[in-house]
Amino acid sequence: MLWTPGLAQETEQAPATGGKRLKILEAERLELRNENNEELVILVGSPVKMDRDGESIEAPRVVYNRTQKRIMLMGGVRYKDKQGQLIEADELELFTDDESFEAIQVKIESGEFYLEGPICQRAAGQILLQEGYLTPCQRCEQEVADYAFQAQEVLLYPGDRIIARGVWVLLRGERTLYLPVLLLFLNERRPKLEFGQSETDGVFVTADLPYVADFGIGFTLLRYFERRGWGFGFDHYGIGAALERYQFLYLPPPAGLVLPDSDPRKDGIFKYRFSYKLEEPGWRLEGQVVRDDSSQAEPRFLQGAGGQPDYTTFLIEGATRQTPTSSEPLYRVTLDGYFDHNPLALPNERTTPKRLPEAEISFPRGIEGEFRLNGRVLLGYYEAPSNPLNRSARRLGPYIGAGRLWVEHRSSYRPTTPPWPGFSFSVENTFIGRYYTTQNFDPQGNPTEFERLIRWDTRASVGQTLGAFSVNLSVSRNVVEGETPFQFDFERPQRTSRLEGSLSFNPDPIFSFTARASRDLERRLFDPPAEFALTSRPFPWFNLTTSISRDLEQGRWGLLRSSLGLSPAPFSLNLVYERQLELGLDRLLTLSAAYNPTPFNFSLRSGYRYWDVQEKETRPPNQIPLIARYDPLELAASYNPPGNTTSLSHSRDLNNGQAIRTELNVVLQEAPDSFRFRQSFTHLYAPLPSVTNPNPAPTPAFLDGLAQLTLSLHTFVFTHTIGFSPGSETRFRLGYQYSADLFQADLLWNYREGLLRNPRLTMRAAVREPEVFINEVSAEFHFPESPNPLTLEDDTQAFLRFVRFSGELEIFPAPLRMEDPPGLSLQGFVALERLTDNSGRFRVTLREFGPTFSFMGLEKTRLFYRMVWNAPESGGTNPREFFLPNLEGTILRPRFDLIIDRCCWAFRASLDTLKQEFKFSFALGGDAAEFLFNQNNIVLPGGIKLPSPGGR
Repeated sequence: MLWTPGLAQETEQAPATGGKRLKILEAERLELRNENNEELVILVGSPVKMDRDGESIEAPRVVYNRTQKRIMLMGGVRYKDKQGQLIEADELELFTDDESFEAIQVKIESGEFYLEGPICQRAAGQILLQEGYLTPCQRCEQEVADYAFQAQEVLLYPGDRIIARGVWVLLRGERTLYLPVLLLFLNERRPKLEFGQSETDGVFVTADLPYVADFGIGFTLLRYFERRGWGFGFDHYGIGAALERYQFLYLPPPAGLVLPDSDPRKDGIFKYRFSYKLEEPGWRLEGQVVRDDSSQAEPRFLQGAGGQPDYTTFLIEGATRQTPTSSEPLYRVTLDGYFDHNPLALPNERTTPKRLPEAEISFPRGIEGEFRLNGRVLLGYYEAPSNPLNRSARRLGPYIGAGRLWVEHRSSYRPTTPPWPGFSFSVENTFIGRYYTTQNFDPQGNPTEFERLIRWDTRASVGQTLGAFSVNLSVSRNVVEGETPFQFDFERPQRTSRLEGSLSFNPDPIFSFTARASRDLERRLFDPPAEFALTSRPFPWFNLTTSISRDLEQGRWGLLRSSLGLSPAPFSLNLVYERQLELGLDRLLTLSAAYNPTPFNFSLRSGYRYWDVQEKETRPPNQIPLIARYDPLELAASYNPPGNTTSLSHSRDLNNGQAIRTELNVVLQEAPDSFRFRQSFTHLYAPLPSVTNPNPAPTPAFLDGLAQLTLSLHTFVFTHTIGFSPGSETRFRLGYQYSADLFQADLLWNYREGLLRNPRLTMRAAVREPEVFINEVSAEFHFPESPNPLTLEDDTQAFLRFVRFSGELEIFPAPLRMEDPPGLSLQGFVALERLTDNSGRFRVTLREFGPTFSFMGLEKTRLFYRMVWNAPESGGTNPREFFLPNLEGTILRPRFDLIIDRCCWAFRASLDTLKQEFKFSFALGGDAAEFLFNQNNIVLPGGIKLPSPGGR
């Protein structure tokens, strides 16, 4: 069977390979064969292009063996897997059942690395290359790679972790060093060497050196400080099924400091984090040990790891896992606590309990069916804050330790088939018992019984339905008794027993009646009051609900609440009436109505509250003080054609006839343009006293408004708040904004007592490009105003209040080719803020601010030279602030950085004249320059990117 050229299409007959679907995208000919009882699919093209669940395959000839689930690719193969690894080979045989393959004459691009060799195999996600050649410099356009490696065997793990054995190191193509084993790259870490001199530590050397062992791979961390001594550590990854990472670092105590005995740094700085996690289908094991004496100390990969100074916290837990085929019970053992290494310091006990240890046996499924039963048992020894309400716990101290046995079981019974129609029955029971090793004491101080805390909840319900009638009866009992020595276990003692009954009558869908009553069996009274409700809905637009409560103990009727709803379109009306039947007093009447003939909307809302105090008054009406009875009347009208809205709303106090608030809104839209106008007037309003607010405060009158015009990317806005009361302030704002964040300018001014106050112009420009950098420039200029004796500023003068710059500004573009001229950019944060002492001076604030020069050389070699300043000075022996225009005879002391980026390696030299220290750093790897830049908070000038694999 042949396919004509151009019949390359995704087809439902595409073969499934190892759970993945193979889609044929381009092919010139397809042939089906049956050889030796094996079904073959043969594709020929120039080349054949296929997709396999996101994997891209190209080859001139493809043979797919459906019987053995193998794909043979021949004649120049390009295979790109989901991890982004590109594999080119003369021939490649892919086994779809386990995703392994074999290939000859292979070239691999994996992340930063380029590998090639005569024979290649992949199994379990690992690629094994025999007689391999590897280098990260392939993409750097170097005629001869600066460094490369020839190895008898290369093993490439997922995540670009490479282990090579029998390695020759090639420098500029020449063999220079033989190594039996080599680890070239490990996740986010980079081999690094750094040395220098600082004012506090003297000469120092730091090195992160990779290693390979049978039990894992990692880095050895070496530190030497002339005035402190030696430090050491490691960063280790395990190899195998478990997720292992062990980090440890010891640094000697800081130099030149006389530390108290309670300071955690006196005996050196310890930082470690050991984590282990192994998950199997039927069980899991994990653990973590953490300590961090100084979060400010190096290295960066341990910062934010958690932990407390002089404390080692640990958590070790093993448990079986529930699976669809696993049997019960399930087991768990947890050890959770800490060690305090400094008894001289005040204790820092945890609020969460220490479990030393805790063991659990649980039956989460238990017995299933009509009768269900599950439960668990926990046994452990705990240390935690004591319960201050427990006398025996108070005698033991604020932080105590005790053993606890937790017994919990939950059961329920619900018959699936009732004994007769309409009958329902269920019962539920929950028991939690906590038993402690602490004991109570009698009045003579002798120990008595052991302490316990019991929680027992039981509920049973029975119901019967007979035609339109339905009866339900339920009984519940909730008991919490005993006490606990621990604060985290505390529950307030209680005992409740309740019997509830309900009756409903539904003879017709338009009518229903419900009665409900509840009796407290402990106090032997009906509580809360019984409720009777009647609902009628004869039409879809009519709804009437009435409910009455009755105190069965006192034989008194309680609250009558009736609600009437009418909603024949386009009208709607809702009335709610409440009356206290026993006292014969009306309580509340509310009304809301609306008329909505599209596109118009009209609505009103108000209410009337009857106050008992006035109903019972015996004083003459002219002596009774006025009390607010009416809720505010809310009136609203709007016109809403497509894309536009015009609305007017008004609220008024019906008690004294005063207006409260009036608001007008107009919105006109025709994308991408729009206009919005809003004016809201708050009237001078003195509300009457009410029961809920006996001493109301008057509201001053003011006008608040907004006018906003948007024309494509341009937005003009004017806002105002005009006060009409004596002493009030009037504020105005005139603003312009371009796009969402690029540019914004606001002119603001105030008026108080007829005088101009604080007129100012604020401008802000920003460039938002998340993949590159964020730039922001802002400034505020103050205009002259009337003299103001309440402030220290010379407000009658015009002056610049502040100017700020943050980000990276490219003055000359960064070079991309060797013939390009050098680039120049400004980076960091700088701010000038005018002092308020009438001196006219500005405080200077600098954070990593300065120029960066960039140069381009042969073979994509880049050089970056940077000078940065920081102010106020936070280092050195004499920290101080700086002011303009007079620097008071001082100079800013910069830090000089020089970085040479050779694409596959980078070198940095840094001289800090403020801290009197210098550093030299060297790092390997395809993004070594970014690695050093990130450590120094440097942005690549112009947002340039370093070379990508293959020079693309």
